[in-house]
Amino acid sequence: MQGRTSLGLYALQWVVFHLGVMVSVPVIVGPALGMNTLEIARLSQTIFFLTGLASLLQVKFGHGVLLVEGPAAPWWVAYVLLGGMAAEMGRPPALVRTDIGGAMMAVGLIFTLMGWARLITRWRFFFTPRITGVLLTLLGLQMGGVGVRGLVGGGTKLFIIGLLTLLTVIYLALKGRGILKQGAFVAGVALGWLLSLVTGSSFIPPVKDVALMSLPSLFPWGPPTFDWGTLFSLVLLGILLVPNVIGSLSAWEAAAGDGLPANKYDRALAASGAANLLSGVGGGVGTIPFAISAGLVSVTGNTEKRPFILACILFMAMGLFPPLGGLIGSIPQPVAAAVLLVSGSSLVEIGLKDLLREEGGLRGTFIIGLSLLSGVGVMLLPASYWARVPAWAAGALSNAVIVGTLAGILLEHVVLREKGERSRAT
Repeated sequence: MQGRTSLGLYALQWVVFHLGVMVSVPVIVGPALGMNTLEIARLSQTIFFLTGLASLLQVKFGHGVLLVEGPAAPWWVAYVLLGGMAAEMGRPPALVRTDIGGAMMAVGLIFTLMGWARLITRWRFFFTPRITGVLLTLLGLQMGGVGVRGLVGGGTKLFIIGLLTLLTVIYLALKGRGILKQGAFVAGVALGWLLSLVTGSSFIPPVKDVALMSLPSLFPWGPPTFDWGTLFSLVLLGILLVPNVIGSLSAWEAAAGDGLPANKYDRALAASGAANLLSGVGGGVGTIPFAISAGLVSVTGNTEKRPFILACILFMAMGLFPPLGGLIGSIPQPVAAAVLLVSGSSLVEIGLKDLLREEGGLRGTFIIGLSLLSGVGVMLLPASYWARVPAWAAGALSNAVIVGTLAGILLEHVVLREKGERSRAT
């Protein structure tokens, strides 16, 4: 009985830990793409279902480790930018959605072909500990930014509740024992959710007139269309997200203390391609392996697969059963955002360890410093700035992780390249 309880608790913890990212995506993307309330609800269900399905594909056919394959911030930020720019040009939102669907199908095929061609095995020497350290540190900082905005975005009452959630998670992770320690995230979020219900800051959604079960549909946005600007923008972004896949797997290796064979990286990329193809077909948001999953492993030390697989099934159930998805989705954003701050802290710590693995010196100072400053500088640019940048470039250049990582690669391997570097790498 205790074993089943632990299995369920650990599975629920995987779900709760990633809700902060997933709950906010349809709320942000839906209005930007001109969706009504019903369409936003359907997008939420699609995101949950595809996350569970894509994560199972990764465990079975991809990297094989405990990394949730879910809606990536660079993708949904690009969707929002494309929606905003299209509105300024007078293009109908429905057409923007079908353009995105067509482009994501193309991205999925390209990712799959890149994985089959063993691209990462051939190019992995580019991603030194210095580069992956920059990538993971910026991922953590970016996640922290999303967490802080979510924490303060619900008013004073919910801010206090979110802060209490954060402190509870930290206390139980540090001082808790047994199930309390392993279930720190579940306990913290449950407390925050209960407080929000008691104080009237949130409510359990009614189930009247809501279908008990709803299957995903093909092309809910309409038949895919292909706009060259949208296609180029999202394909370029997809290629630039390859370092994110590498960074997520590197974060897993650091958190679990276990190395992965090179072919697992290529299989992960191919599986991500299949997931992105499904997102285009199913009207979802592009996915990548979540580096924050490594943060959960780093904090709890639990690497058992059974709870993870059960969590994937729960994600799919949330996408199939609207009442269940609506119930979990009613967790206030500030409560879920508290979890993002904890996971962001873990990623920054893992990234800083990578940065310190290689010898420093003035060359290392410039590579690390300029890369991090480039990424952080992009984070600080106002959203209005990107309205002046062409749509095909804004989706990639507005992402701090991509800019910082590319800066690091150029500095490490081109601008400040050391003699004999390629021969040492191979």
